[in-house]
Amino acid sequence: MRKLMILCGLLLLGAASVKAQENRGLEVSGDYQYVRINPGGGAPAINCQGGSGSAGLFLTARLGVVGEFGACRVTGVASGSSAHEMNYLFGPRAYFSSHGRIFPFVQVLAGGERFSASGSTAINSFAMAAGGGADVTLTRHVSLRAIQVDYLYTRFGGASQNNVRLQSGIVWRFGR
Repeated sequence: MRKLMILCGLLLLGAASVKAQENRGLEVSGDYQYVRINPGGGAPAINCQGGSGSAGLFLTARLGVVGEFGACRVTGVASGSSAHEMNYLFGPRAYFSSHGRIFPFVQVLAGGERFSASGSTAINSFAMAAGGGADVTLTRHVSLRAIQVDYLYTRFGGASQNNVRLQSGIVWRFGR
């Protein structure tokens, strides 16, 4: 996991030193995040609500490297107890041609996830997200991330979990 984090950091650093290209720039977002966690093994699915943020460095108008960091609190747990989930993911994002003010995108991210519950130790896992969404341009530098839907794969305790992650929020663009 540490090697993956170092590799992603080097990719971001290397991308910053690439010669100037048209529409290069930085993108930062703040989002509401909902995760439907499916623990597997016959356990019922749980809901997790919170926030996330991302930063992306774009090498061209359409292709960039993104880091996403999110955290949420599990809802519906017994009174007096709590559980939290945090994820940190990195990878490429590609935007498609504009349809007016709407900019669809796809992404594949990999990293880790941390789950903690009151009264127990926190556990870490590999995580991978694949999905996409659409940004709606409001001004030259501000967009609404209308929707982002990702399949979120995790592997806790030797078992695979197939989760769904939804996000929506505001995107700020600099130099694009």
